[in-house]
Amino acid sequence: MRGQRVVESKRRCWNQAVWLLLSLLGSLVLVAVSVLLRLANGVQTPVRMPYQVQLVNGRSRCEGRVEVFYNNSWGTVCDDDWDMVDANVVCQQLSCGVAVAVGSSSQFGQGSGLILLDNVDCRGSEADLSQCRSLGWGVHNCYHYEDVGVTCREPAVVGAKGFEDRTTPLQGNLGLRDGTIRLVNGQNACQGRVEVYYQGAWGTVCDDDWALNNARVVCQQIGCGSALYAHTNSFFGYGTGRIILDNVNCQGTEQDLSRCKSLDWGKHNCGHHEDAGVTCTGSTTLPPLATENKRGLLVTYDTQATENIPVTTRPTPTTVTTTALTKGTPGVRVMNGNSSCQGRVEVLYNNIWGTVCDDDWDMLNAVVVCRELGCGPAITFKAQAYFGYGSGPILLDNVDCIGSERQLSNCRHLGWGQHNCGHHEDVGVICAPFEFLNANSRDFQVTERIPSSTRPPSEGMVRLVGGQHRCEGRVEMYSNSGWGTVCDDAWDLPDARVVCRQLGCGQAVVARPEAFFGPGSGTILLDNLKCSGAEASLQECSHISWNVHNCDHSEDAGVTCSLS
Repeated sequence: MRGQRVVESKRRCWNQAVWLLLSLLGSLVLVAVSVLLRLANGVQTPVRMPYQVQLVNGRSRCEGRVEVFYNNSWGTVCDDDWDMVDANVVCQQLSCGVAVAVGSSSQFGQGSGLILLDNVDCRGSEADLSQCRSLGWGVHNCYHYEDVGVTCREPAVVGAKGFEDRTTPLQGNLGLRDGTIRLVNGQNACQGRVEVYYQGAWGTVCDDDWALNNARVVCQQIGCGSALYAHTNSFFGYGTGRIILDNVNCQGTEQDLSRCKSLDWGKHNCGHHEDAGVTCTGSTTLPPLATENKRGLLVTYDTQATENIPVTTRPTPTTVTTTALTKGTPGVRVMNGNSSCQGRVEVLYNNIWGTVCDDDWDMLNAVVVCRELGCGPAITFKAQAYFGYGSGPILLDNVDCIGSERQLSNCRHLGWGQHNCGHHEDVGVICAPFEFLNANSRDFQVTERIPSSTRPPSEGMVRLVGGQHRCEGRVEMYSNSGWGTVCDDAWDLPDARVVCRQLGCGQAVVARPEAFFGPGSGTILLDNLKCSGAEASLQECSHISWNVHNCDHSEDAGVTCSLS
């Protein structure tokens, strides 16, 4: 009897265990069936999708105001922390090549609706904008006047605009030694992004400490003559691959770039938005003297002439030939650049200065402008108000030069004042600096008379210092046995006109304020100068008392004259 109870108790325990096991198996079967049904109906775990991005109000799909799609509507992006790294991610996402400029609402107009992103911070390696950090959807402290824009360089346009990848032919692609250099993406073999060959691959150079001495070594190494410009901020577009060199510091006399001081191969803290570039003269002439001013790196050519002059008891004027292309009233000028050979292009028509629209603007047009200015060869052309918005009328549009015209007005265009543009399309040029003695590059000559013997300066004499030729620079006047400067308070074109006339330098092109040619030293002699423009010298103009002013040398006045 007792044995029968034990058997029945064990049987009940086994029944419970079997029931529990069957329940678990049933639950697993139900889960499996549920998963299979979800897969059969196409229901999957949601995956984060990239933001849709578009560029609005530009001239192509690869230019315009940046807009992103969220919650079934388009919104804009605020410009806080926005830079070329973020812009490059947008261009890559849209298959538009690389970013060449960051725009604003003044260029592509203000958006409407929500401002969806702010403080976007990309590293540059992201495949799309969704991978960049930001404050989150709709979180911002901005207004639509802060909407960002982007201009990308489309791959299809690269060749059409002359920015094809031209590599300096050195030793072919076989047997290259470490430290070999090429220039990429320039308009000729002596201009472009600097790339260095190292351990079987090409890489770029970061622009930290990049200066004209470094550019000089590069130009000498590849047989391209003298350095005209040291470019930074990926001026010739983003490179790829490794960044080989950073913090390069050359003396300027090294045989190749690898002999200059640097952080050593492959060490850097940079991105490709900092790739360095150069523009060389393209010949093997001796390098010119180089100077730096507060607004950029420029080249100053030695303007001294050496001649055998017979010694006489009286100063005998010696004729030295210089060159220029501007006769009488200048028909073209450049504004807002680092020198008188770069800036926004402005033309004179009916005694009014106006701008030129960038429709069809190209290198041949820039060649004509540089020649008309009396500058060196055209380095590059600029569009989309690169040197800032002009004011007044837009005088020329669809300019089409063949490159041999004497003046921009001789090129084909729509007609004076005919255009369909805004000032966000104002054109610019960057020319090589003025070459004072290179008569071969000019079409006619201007005679300048220079005494063969030096005479001590006289009271009220004027000179120009720090410019690229004798008719440009900081205005300095001789008074009380010393040279002093002029303050830029009330400084304008009539004042500049008197200076240019006093020096025999033709028409005044620009009155330069704010120590454009660098700060002077010594006494500030004049302030609040008010010339009518007809005076023979600055001494005849109205001004407050000598040596009375409220200025410092950051306000030294300057001029650019036409040379004719």
